[in-house]
Amino acid sequence: MTLFEEYAQAAKGLLYVATAKDDQPGLRIMGFAMDPKKINHWYLVSQPDAAKMTDLKENDRVAIMTVMNENGARIESNQATLRPAKQTWSDVKDYFTNPIFHKNHPHPEEETLLELRIESARLASYAGEEVITFED
Repeated sequence: MTLFEEYAQAAKGLLYVATAKDDQPGLRIMGFAMDPKKINHWYLVSQPDAAKMTDLKENDRVAIMTVMNENGARIESNQATLRPAKQTWSDVKDYFTNPIFHKNHPHPEEETLLELRIESARLASYAGEEVITFED
């Protein structure tokens, strides 16, 4: 397991996503699941009529930060895009193992599946930091 995967697991499937529309920032917390074959591709779901969907249609560039653990471990990036996924829910459903996600999204197959693609990220904690870059 890579250090990036360890930091992603420490977030317990939660991250903050910042969008911008008309130069107005918006921040929300969302559940995610990582693609085990492409660890910099994460999947999220959203109600199709949510404000974030309008924001993303205007600008799919996002900033993210995973929820910190007790050691301050988190993944941060402002080099990421969040777009509707080409995959279907049935393609990625097994990635979502957090029971809290399923409690908050009882019918994810009826929501819009989004794909977060992280180009580079900072792995930060109270002990230090490391920057990594992905090549797709």
